[in-house]
Amino acid sequence: MRLFEESETTADLDALLTEAGFDPLNTQVAAIKAIISRYYAGRTAEVLDRVKQVLANYTAANGA
Repeated sequence: MRLFEESETTADLDALLTEAGFDPLNTQVAAIKAIISRYYAGRTAEVLDRVKQVLANYTAANGA
């Protein structure tokens, strides 16, 4: 499940990097950007899984 399109998040991150004085097209910056994107994608997936578990437990406990 994707919450955002990759181009949308890339544009947002590129804008933040540019604002901070970094060139998003620089190879080192691009590598760091890829690491950050993978990290937050993984963390978001974990949060969504936990939310699903809580909702499943709530549904089971309330007989719905």
